[in-house]
Amino acid sequence: MTDASLPVGGAPAARPARQVNLRLRSAEETRTAGRTLGRALPPRALVLARGELGAGKTTLIKAACQALGIAPAVVISPTYTLVNIYPGRPAIYHVDLYRLDRPEALCDLDERDWINPDGPTFIEWPDVAEPLLAGRPALRLGLGHSGPGHSGPGRTLTAGSGDPEYAACLAALAALAEPSPA
Repeated sequence: MTDASLPVGGAPAARPARQVNLRLRSAEETRTAGRTLGRALPPRALVLARGELGAGKTTLIKAACQALGIAPAVVISPTYTLVNIYPGRPAIYHVDLYRLDRPEALCDLDERDWINPDGPTFIEWPDVAEPLLAGRPALRLGLGHSGPGHSGPGRTLTAGSGDPEYAACLAALAALAEPSPA
């Protein structure tokens, strides 16, 4: 795994943002990053995971849930159910907004139906929810295929937040990085 720290782009943060970039060379490295993330999350974490289809969002979230005590076989993408709630102490919400095209669709739900008030919430395809999440502390993840033409099993993971409660997550992920050759 490799690391480079750059300013976070995308959605504006209230505080200066920190970003960690990792090169994940295998599905196992993606799972390692997920487990590391899960162990470092604050109690009511909001994790926004972006990436194209097949980029590794669900694999990463499954491993994070495993670190939080959820059996990996239970964690599946809620593409057709919108929200999966994995029972635990605390329960974990896993949301997939891929099928929604406007924020108003979420307004028909009680916020407590898709944002866990007592534990972590992982949201895949969060763009449609951004207007409703404005001002909330969140960890933003971006996963993508790496390399020209997306060849090979490699992925990139970008994690960023300007919120101090996610500093431990970013530090834990940065610790996975191998030093760059001088």
